[in-house]
Amino acid sequence: MRRNYPLIAIALVLTTSFFIFPAANQPVKAQTAQPLPFQYAVKFICGKSSSRGEPEIVARGTYFTAINVHNPLVEKVEFRKKFAIPIPGEDTPLVSKFFPAELPGDGALDISCLDIAKLLNVTFASFEVGNNARFLTGFVVIESRTELDVIAVYTAAGSGGFFSRGQIETMTLERVPVRRLGQPDLIPVPDANSSFCRRDSAGRLIVTIKNQGAVDAPGSVTRLDFSSGENVAVTTPAIPAGTSVDVFAIIPASCFTPECTFRIAVDSTGVVSEFNEGNNAAGGTCSSR
Repeated sequence: MRRNYPLIAIALVLTTSFFIFPAANQPVKAQTAQPLPFQYAVKFICGKSSSRGEPEIVARGTYFTAINVHNPLVEKVEFRKKFAIPIPGEDTPLVSKFFPAELPGDGALDISCLDIAKLLNVTFASFEVGNNARFLTGFVVIESRTELDVIAVYTAAGSGGFFSRGQIETMTLERVPVRRLGQPDLIPVPDANSSFCRRDSAGRLIVTIKNQGAVDAPGSVTRLDFSSGENVAVTTPAIPAGTSVDVFAIIPASCFTPECTFRIAVDSTGVVSEFNEGNNAAGGTCSSR
């Protein structure tokens, strides 16, 4: 099997208590994705800490983490999770892709140490042949469109083997606080007279779109639906936070009878994760000239 030598090289220089080797020659990579409104960063500690003389991250012992996620709503909730693993001596952690998940109304699930290992598709190995010492620490990052109940359960035992049946020495439950992330918020903006009928010298409809959110909005699509039954999709450029852009749409001649009523829908394809998804639409009426 072909080895991923850059990742192995990183692992070989570690002086702490774990190696991370990619299974199936698939290294863990960071993934760029728009943040969802609610985020939870849950610390996890899994496995047996070092007993071989190198610097130890936590006290010698065997650690387990169980992350309990509950959906308090009656509707199904979709969310996603990723893993961030710090590399001692390195500025950049290993960050996994997002993994999708869902919960039915009032449903719950656990994320265990074994689940983390399986989703990362990695094997945890030690320096010494036959030594079952395994250790991993990092964060599970959970993002969702609605608030969830997230509780972490930490247990620790003595420094026996990873699969030892030693008694639990400590147990801690921690409710993980939610972080509200900044998001874009796109709205159609009327003129000074609260009218959406603004036309340029060529008779095109001028649609002003403002991003009143805290972060920049990526490119999107604005749709115009006319009372004649026709519609026009207009490509909308990225909009920095707090600024506006104008886009233009040709009004179908058949719409004027003699007035033309229209509806504006910004981000009509839903590609922008917004702070408020309920303020994207507006309507107006233009008269024929």
